[in-house]
Amino acid sequence: MQDPRHMSQPPVQQAAPPPSYPVQSPYPYYAPPPRVGAAGRFTRLMRLLLRRALYSLVLLGRAMRPYALTLAVALVLLSVIGWMSWQLWGPKPDGPTFTRADSIPPAPAVLNYLQGRKTFDADLMWDSFSTEYQTSRLNVGASKATLQSQANIEKNMGLVYNRYDYIGGITLDDGGSMYFYAVQVSLQSQSAKVPMIITANPEGKIINIISPLDRLSQNN
Repeated sequence: MQDPRHMSQPPVQQAAPPPSYPVQSPYPYYAPPPRVGAAGRFTRLMRLLLRRALYSLVLLGRAMRPYALTLAVALVLLSVIGWMSWQLWGPKPDGPTFTRADSIPPAPAVLNYLQGRKTFDADLMWDSFSTEYQTSRLNVGASKATLQSQANIEKNMGLVYNRYDYIGGITLDDGGSMYFYAVQVSLQSQSAKVPMIITANPEGKIINIISPLDRLSQNN
């Protein structure tokens, strides 16, 4: 018989090694934060400054709360002072523009009227009037005779026409003209310069006269 010790036995299989496990570090691992660009840093800085500014305003508001009424009055006064300063020393708007009209010489009838007034000659004055102006004066009871009466009153009062300063004349839209004078007059020991405005028709005859001297003779 064959020795059982020499009988063939199956080969002994080696046990598989245990799986290896990674060794964990005792410290946790954190991924590095992403790098922030220049724009991001600027945004963070502005946010920080804004927060600090708001916080400072809150602290200032708390500190100034007892003086709120005084601050409000002071703010109103400063606003009023600023507005008045702007009105006084601020830029002024441009003034109105105007066009200087070309002056025209006085019509011969106007010169005759002024001479008649200076010499108290009603005929010379009456002939300087246009037909329409003569009619309008007659309708109110003023004739050549009443004109001479007024001239006599001025003469008896001692009124003297010293000088006529011609300011200028302009042409009107209807073809007529308007003349402006400053009349130097004296009465006894007093003297004055009064205005006189004479309007003439296209033919150069007088159609209207505006002067305080007319009221003077009429009142007397």
